[in-house]
Amino acid sequence: MSSASGNILELKNVKVVYDNVILALHDVTLNVPKGKIVALLGGNGAGKSTTLKSISTMLASERGKVTGGSINYDGNVIEKQNPSQMVNMGMVQVLEGRRCFGHLTVEENIISGAYSRKLSRGDINQELEKIYGYFIRLKERRKSQAGFTSGGEQQMIAVARAMMTKPNILMLDEPTAGVSPIVMDELFNRIIDIANTGVAIVMVEQNAKQALQIADTGYVLVQGENKFKDTGTALLNNPEVRQAFLGG
Repeated sequence: MSSASGNILELKNVKVVYDNVILALHDVTLNVPKGKIVALLGGNGAGKSTTLKSISTMLASERGKVTGGSINYDGNVIEKQNPSQMVNMGMVQVLEGRRCFGHLTVEENIISGAYSRKLSRGDINQELEKIYGYFIRLKERRKSQAGFTSGGEQQMIAVARAMMTKPNILMLDEPTAGVSPIVMDELFNRIIDIANTGVAIVMVEQNAKQALQIADTGYVLVQGENKFKDTGTALLNNPEVRQAFLGG
């Protein structure tokens, strides 16, 4: 169940420190309603990926920790959970860099996302058909070795594998990095389709204009704190945002 505000995820004045010294975030507030797309934008070092990792509890692996503020997911404060626990609770992050198992087939990669759910083979096949409904290209290549697929296809595999966890929130870190414009459009269309099923999307994206075109809400971070927050359309039309982050 989501909070009384209707948000499935809420960050309030979050502060993150690395190595007990380096201040990465010092005031980030973020609200994510169920079934909505939230774009997190900003320049290099603004704190976008750190924000995602603070939500998915991946900071510890990089010697970072939340030292202030609060993170509330589905009515519960996130404190001492680890990433695998968060996945079991319905939250999954697709890291930047297309981390596929190259020696496995496309289908084996996707199925690996359901490992923690302990599904029967019949249930797995049902879930696969749903996933292939989003990614027809992956169905066509399901028996191919993942290491020999294109960069765009590997990114699709990573998203499909995450969807096999049956998430309430899907967090994407640079999902279209290094892919062709055609594949970028396809990925963004699939993100819209996934959100339309009720899954909340939090997306860090270098293609800011395209991200804001599909986002319900956008946040722009500058040096670890919120600088702008508005609807995607409003941010696209904000002169200051356009000049500083969208190339004028």
